[in-house]
Amino acid sequence: MEIVEKIYQIQSASPFRFPMNTYFIDDEKKCLIDTSVEKYPQTLIQGLKTIGRELTDLNYILISHPHTEHIRSLTYIKEHFPKCQIVTSPRNADYLANYETYNQLAFQKGTVQIDDRYKLRESIKSVKVDQIVKEGDTINLGRYSLEILETSGHCAEEISFFGREQGILFSSDFIIGAEGETWIAINPAMFEYDGNRKKYLESLQKIAQIKEEIKLILPAHGDIIYNPREKIKELLSIAPQIDEKILKIFEDGPKTFPEVIELYHGKKFEDPQKYYNASRRMYSLLDYLIEEKRIMKKGELYLKI
Repeated sequence: MEIVEKIYQIQSASPFRFPMNTYFIDDEKKCLIDTSVEKYPQTLIQGLKTIGRELTDLNYILISHPHTEHIRSLTYIKEHFPKCQIVTSPRNADYLANYETYNQLAFQKGTVQIDDRYKLRESIKSVKVDQIVKEGDTINLGRYSLEILETSGHCAEEISFFGREQGILFSSDFIIGAEGETWIAINPAMFEYDGNRKKYLESLQKIAQIKEEIKLILPAHGDIIYNPREKIKELLSIAPQIDEKILKIFEDGPKTFPEVIELYHGKKFEDPQKYYNASRRMYSLLDYLIEEKRIMKKGELYLKI
């Protein structure tokens, strides 16, 4: 699907919360922004074929962060089309280059709940990055020039790509086309790569302060965002509401973590996977409130300061 001139969205199925949106820019130099969860990138191949392009046409693959659905096709593409340059940030480059080692270390900790989604990681091989970029660097494709913005918070290090002249932000998982905050990934299946809500809110503030017009946000998950400023304002406004909802839980005394989960959601989770997902999000919220010195933890209890 062509979003604007020369920018196409290729959507592929994912076992995670939303389908994966990969973007292809058909400029003088051609690039993909992230890949897909498929080991063999059939959906990407088919999507390119519909516009008369092939993987052999690629000059760059820009990687926002190394979560499974963004990188599983990467090894195949690089092995079969080695001239294509992989571009990402320093910490992501290190993770990709040592992926199998970090994957093994994560699972050695024994905190990972193994399911079919995490088994996908077993087939991901380490891959060397060709070009490391940092905040303020640009990737010149021709008509489009993409500026690197560090937008960490969803995970330990994430980058977004901003076509400043056209007002197009490729936000990956930092801002997604769905209601509520982006998932702050407390992810035991990745070695020391957890997200951080404070960094996430700082990244949102950074984007809010961009002076140029942002006309479109193209996320890796969910719908295209046609009202970027309103979306960013909404995300910044709901953050304190979430904090206050959690703080009210402690008004009548300390609570255990399971009690916090139940009181916040107003129900018990019978499904272990749903509880696990809710707990990962809550850990990030509680860690943030501890960091902000609004609550503290004593033993197994959380309490308001």
